[in-house]
Amino acid sequence: MIQKFIDDDRGYLNWLNANPTGFVVNCNRSPHASYLILHRATCNTIRGVPARGKRWTADYIKVCSLSRAELESWARREVGGEVSPCELCNP
Repeated sequence: MIQKFIDDDRGYLNWLNANPTGFVVNCNRSPHASYLILHRATCNTIRGVPARGKRWTADYIKVCSLSRAELESWARREVGGEVSPCELCNP
């Protein structure tokens, strides 16, 4: 099941903690095919304290699932693009 987090940092961080084997697509608030970055839920670039700004789910949103394939399908179906894997966590 896919869960989207928009303006819900608390829900997003709770999801990460509850689903450490899951995956997250970081994308623009209005997703574009040119920026769909796939991360592991444990990736330090998408958890903890935000590197830029004060919120995780404001300018960028998070689309989460326990299934990588489900997120890849969402990207093709809903955005018309492919996810790009994070170079740090290599999902």
